[in-house]
Amino acid sequence: MGAVSNKCGYTLPLTIAILVIIGFLASSFYTMVKNERIESFRRFSDTQATLELESGVNYAFFRMQAEHKPWRTDSLHHTSKDGNISFSLSQVQDGAFASLNVFNHDSSHHFTAHTGFTPTKRPALTLLASQANISLVGNARIDGGTALMSGTVSYSSHYKMRAEKDAFFDTVYVGDSLPYFDTLKFYPEISRKQFTEPFQKERCVFDGIDMVPTELSCRMVIIQGDSRCNRCKIIADKVFLRERAVSTKANIIARTISIKDSVLLSGTFFAQDSLEISVKRKQENTINLAVQGRKTGDVDYTGAIMISDLKADKALVLFLGDNWDETMKGIPITITENVEIKGSVISRGMVDFRGKLTGQMIAYYLGFYEGETLWRGFFRNGQIKGDTTIHPFLPDIVYLGGEASYEN
Repeated sequence: MGAVSNKCGYTLPLTIAILVIIGFLASSFYTMVKNERIESFRRFSDTQATLELESGVNYAFFRMQAEHKPWRTDSLHHTSKDGNISFSLSQVQDGAFASLNVFNHDSSHHFTAHTGFTPTKRPALTLLASQANISLVGNARIDGGTALMSGTVSYSSHYKMRAEKDAFFDTVYVGDSLPYFDTLKFYPEISRKQFTEPFQKERCVFDGIDMVPTELSCRMVIIQGDSRCNRCKIIADKVFLRERAVSTKANIIARTISIKDSVLLSGTFFAQDSLEISVKRKQENTINLAVQGRKTGDVDYTGAIMISDLKADKALVLFLGDNWDETMKGIPITITENVEIKGSVISRGMVDFRGKLTGQMIAYYLGFYEGETLWRGFFRNGQIKGDTTIHPFLPDIVYLGGEASYEN
């Protein structure tokens, strides 16, 4: 009897222990299955959201390609016929580029980027004037082809402006029906309103190791010392970047912009009236230097880019020429002999180019002032070398065709 009782005494605790272990394992298994289902649903939701965002981006690219001009929308909602894909988007002007914003069906995921075009292959130099001659002066070189609507390219024999033995040009394409001219259009009216916003502050100075706010509206902005601007957007009347300041993927919009000393740049610098740059430090990141321009009288015009010192591996220099025509005074883009650029120079106006460019240039004329004398049609000492491996990313307000793309 005692043996039976002792046996029961061991069996009950053992049974309870086994049941507890089984219950714990069942609970763990249930929790594991539950967590796996939650994770599976999360992965499905993320995949669905990514698919919707990609669909929104592809739809925007489709509309950009189909319009053959800048495409904008404040709000657009789209749902596929089967209801599986749904997204909303907007594409609005944000400085020199358009800003694309895409949301998935419940706005839990978001994609934003600047959009534009990667244009097709072009000659090293394209001149847009209906009649444009080029006379090479000094050691000027054009290597990679020149496209003209009508005109000639030659070595200057003028006694004041002679070509030297190192001057060179190669293939010349002539004809207003060439595809280089058919696809090129400027749309400065779209970016004109970027300079009309009121300012929230009067004077903002960043020095030492200051960090510029992500959003800043201030009449005068000074960024100097070792201060930094990381993905900041600045709207101002005047902006000064100097000393050792660093701008990373900045979006700066101002009436005038001055950049000098040993600053490190990346992003877009968009001025209405003037942009001056003289930088000792080599720039390896993408920089976009653009001026809107504006008419101030019958033949008077404000709008100029002056680049006196710059070494840049990925650069766009752009003059939009708002309301510009061939009667306007002045030279919108001046680039000195201390400048070496890989990228594009595009001007709805004349260019005085004495530096070195690897990529492409598009302008109305080439020329320069010597004292009070304008030598229009003369190209002095500059070197332009075409390079088909360079694929510039351009805002769609300068439409050259090509493939729609984006840049974060």
